[in-house]
Amino acid sequence: MLGTLLRLRVDGERAAERVLATAAAARRTAEAEEARLAAQLEAARAAIAAARRDGDDVGSHGERAADAQGRRRFWARLEVQAGAAAEALARQRTQELARAIDTDAAARAAHVRARQRREVVEKAIARREAAARREAERREEAAQDDQARDPRRVPRPPR
Repeated sequence: MLGTLLRLRVDGERAAERVLATAAAARRTAEAEEARLAAQLEAARAAIAAARRDGDDVGSHGERAADAQGRRRFWARLEVQAGAAAEALARQRTQELARAIDTDAAARAAHVRARQRREVVEKAIARREAAARREAERREEAAQDDQARDPRRVPRPPR
């Protein structure tokens, strides 16, 4: 009975390990996506800074109004791209990454519980086996004592 229960507990622990591996992979994927989005946001912010830095002195040299408007529209597009990158990063962190972290933590906890359940059964089996060994030793000692007390027993000469 305990052997069957142990096999079930081992199977449960293996299933929990597979779920944990899947959750850990999903978390790594979400973290990689977060890093990619963070790099994309940083690149967008750097592009804005570079465009503004490069365009700062244009108006001082008799820049045409159309050129100034074009430059401002370009800056506005860069700002929109940076805003979209910031929103995507925030959404990734609050939704995908948070969910992956929660799933990973739940899978780790389930794996720990499955391992503990298996260990409980293993300890019960070990206790049962130890009790059986003690009982066998006790019976052996009792049998030896009974043989020593048997009056029909012929004592052996010492060697």
